[in-house]
Amino acid sequence: RAREVVRARLTRVGAAGGATRREIAEAHLAFLDDPVLNEVAGEHIAAGKSAGFAWRAATRSSIAALEQLTDARLRERADDLLDIESHVLMALAGEARPMNLSLPQNAIVVADEMLPSELVSLDRANLKGIALSGGGPTSHVAILAAAMDVPMLAGLGPALREVPTGERVIVDANGEADVAARATANAGATSSPNAGTGPHPGANSGLLLIAPAADAFAKAEQHAATLLVQRAADRRAAQSDCRTRDGTRIEIFANLGSIAEADAAVIAGAEGCGLLRTEFLFIDRDRPPSEEDQLEVYQAIANALGGRPLVLRLMDVGGDKPLNYLPLPPEENPALGLRGVRTALRYPDLLRTQLRAAMRVTPHGIVRILLPMITDAAEVRAIRNFANELQMQLSLRVPVEIGAMIETPAAALTARHVAAAADFLSIGSNDLTQYSLAMDRGHPELARRIDALHPAVLELVALAASAGERAGKLVAVCGGMAADSAAVPVLIGLGVRELSVVPAAVPALKRQVRDLDIRECAALAARALEAESAADVRALVARAKNLPGGLR
Repeated sequence: RAREVVRARLTRVGAAGGATRREIAEAHLAFLDDPVLNEVAGEHIAAGKSAGFAWRAATRSSIAALEQLTDARLRERADDLLDIESHVLMALAGEARPMNLSLPQNAIVVADEMLPSELVSLDRANLKGIALSGGGPTSHVAILAAAMDVPMLAGLGPALREVPTGERVIVDANGEADVAARATANAGATSSPNAGTGPHPGANSGLLLIAPAADAFAKAEQHAATLLVQRAADRRAAQSDCRTRDGTRIEIFANLGSIAEADAAVIAGAEGCGLLRTEFLFIDRDRPPSEEDQLEVYQAIANALGGRPLVLRLMDVGGDKPLNYLPLPPEENPALGLRGVRTALRYPDLLRTQLRAAMRVTPHGIVRILLPMITDAAEVRAIRNFANELQMQLSLRVPVEIGAMIETPAAALTARHVAAAADFLSIGSNDLTQYSLAMDRGHPELARRIDALHPAVLELVALAASAGERAGKLVAVCGGMAADSAAVPVLIGLGVRELSVVPAAVPALKRQVRDLDIRECAALAARALEAESAADVRALVARAKNLPGGLR
């Protein structure tokens, strides 16, 4: 009965609460009806345990399994399980969590953790920011906060509990706080490396300034007001295409993982989707999604994009994203194992099903296929053979475009061959940086050292960009590097002509690109390739911005 009460409530909330609440409700309904959860709960009840004990034991077992995964996004789906656990336990007690919580004006919500349904229940009009002692930048609640345009800091640590209720604080989710504000914060500043989820996330660390002096607080308020005016202007200007000062066309796309994000991308001025993460359709289920299941989702996202290009990445599963229905062997190093295109080629039935669903999206030609974890041109040709076969079956006149992700040093070093086999290249800077620097991007102690502006990474980007230019193929960047304002002029100087970022970052990125000049960017990129470290590259960019008439 408790599950029925929660199901009815989630259905009502999803139907009436807008895209963000609908997405949350759908995710929670899937967990509510998860057969494994309910089977485990039933076993506990059969053993004489109470319904509350049984449900909690079942959810905690699944949470423990998620927390063993190496992929941060999948690991942090435990938030959603905790959320649905609490909904059912409260229903068993005859209670329900409020879905519209009032807040005082200009409120910063401080907590240990926050669940997705707690976030969407907050009074958005008065919610100015969030600071969490736990959590991380890839959790569902962090992704939702970014989609809702709410600045959030996560992973601030237990010291956050010492901040008294009613204290004045400054949440700086982009790491842009005025130096004077940092110096005059009476009670100190708590940093949050790589955990800022502001509207324009880059390589900066977030910062929480506690009890700042009056003049510092006034400066922060003035800075925030200026940013809001600038962002409003950016959003208005973002609806037109993007060119540099000298007229070079640079396409600004969005990385997507849901229909709600596609809606947000169009509003933000994205010119298409540069990366649709499709693995959300394949994980957390006991059987693979059917062709019709996939087509329904892909078509809905294409409809939301209104005919704009949709770059659909093949399922990037296996390795650190195991599937219940695939007999994949355990791996000592999942990041280097059977994942991405390797998994697709090993299971051709899954590959054909996904390709058919993608190629059936209408209007035909808007979907492009992107292949993850490419290491050589032969993998691209193998997937193209499958696509050609399906093109004949579906009686399609135009072949689907197939792109290769440049995520491995091998793909970058042999980019001339990969570019010859592919229709376009897309640089996944997050993995490329991880593999180039031999540093796990999920390692907390290495977070500050994993910088995509390291000259070694830039050399690989330059090889890929040069290969694409010689082959007459578009080269894009779809990783976090594309949203790093310091990296943007360097990437454009190296020959990148498409950048794909989270939807909220699109307007500011377009503004930045319009202020750049290709020749200046090329000169900066050449100097960056000669630098010794990522810090030197960032210093070069900073100096170039400060020169009279330099980068803007």
